[in-house]
Amino acid sequence: MSKFTRRSVLAASLAGLSLPFASNVSAKPAVVPSIWEGQKMYDTFLKDGTGFSYPGADDKPIAIVAFDPQCPDCDHLQKTIKPLMKDIKFIFYPISYLNIHSEPQGTTMLIAEEPWKVLEEQHEHFKDSDMRGIHYDVSKLPVDVRDKVWTNTKLHRRAGCRSVPYGVFKNSKGEYVPFDENLTTPELAEIFEIKDFKAE
Repeated sequence: MSKFTRRSVLAASLAGLSLPFASNVSAKPAVVPSIWEGQKMYDTFLKDGTGFSYPGADDKPIAIVAFDPQCPDCDHLQKTIKPLMKDIKFIFYPISYLNIHSEPQGTTMLIAEEPWKVLEEQHEHFKDSDMRGIHYDVSKLPVDVRDKVWTNTKLHRRAGCRSVPYGVFKNSKGEYVPFDENLTTPELAEIFEIKDFKAE
């Protein structure tokens, strides 16, 4: 989901990325903006971004996910990757990209003791008639945490991302592989190098 048409971004060939994809990866990668920098996205979000993950072991491979709480495609991606969370540590970074509710909802997640539960609540109420997802009180949202959502947003833009959701995974060969909502769970499992994945 984007203020641009999702398919209006310039697609780069796989050879145009800073590192090539492994030849045995047959899953179709995300649409890649020509200016996207996978390593920059991965490194800067880990270094300067503020995100959260679901409970689980910390020694799992890491996948970075930039999402907007107001984004229907982000809602879809979260459901698609959920079966893979036992094998991959997904770190969710809320950004403000779509409308006035994006930043305060993202801030509400970040200030929560268990942000992943607020993300689950966001998905549960995403199709509510009054608004997409959780309600919030702007007067109770700390400015320093609101700024962290904006920092995430800047990192997303500076890495060359032009849509949400957008993710990057550093595989075992050191390649930075993009992913988005257009991939199925089995395709994502292949990108994340999860062996013997079986869809339920």
